[in-house]
Amino acid sequence: MIIPYKNHKIFAFSDTHGMHSQLRIPSEADILICAGDGVAGIEEQELSDFLNWYAAQPAQLRIFVAGNHELLFDLCPEDAQLLIPKGVTLLEDSGIKYDNIHFYSITARPWLHHKQEIPSSIDFLITHGPAKGVLDEGTGCSLLKDVIAKYKPRNHVFGHIHSCGSQMIICPNTVHYNVSYFESLL
Repeated sequence: MIIPYKNHKIFAFSDTHGMHSQLRIPSEADILICAGDGVAGIEEQELSDFLNWYAAQPAQLRIFVAGNHELLFDLCPEDAQLLIPKGVTLLEDSGIKYDNIHFYSITARPWLHHKQEIPSSIDFLITHGPAKGVLDEGTGCSLLKDVIAKYKPRNHVFGHIHSCGSQMIICPNTVHYNVSYFESLL
């Protein structure tokens, strides 16, 4: 999904589940966001292959947030971080500022397990899972909903719920984007 923002064209996606070579990244996109589940299995080689493919995509910035299928980030986080190639920025409970755009991620794979604090004035909050009540088919995270209500990021990018992919909802303070591509790649 292309999101025009502050003179950039941001392409956000998730849930390619090993079918990333079929994904067509628009040539005008200069910032890429992967909100997780680039792989189908839990093999380290599959994750490495996906991340190397991602690093090779033309863009000024490539952000990666692990999903629930990137299980290595939960089981062996140090080993998983070693797989991140040059040119890919991993965000895990952290953020970066790029050309006056503040990106931040919290580890909702697909849910948070405790209350989270995040900075204020975030342009893009990136998680793998959705907030409760937002393109979630009733399975979203209530703790994430509370974080968004409290800190009011301008945009929330997530995936996980395949059937709601490529949809957005505009709420009073936050625009929510479900960027799952799984069903469109089948």
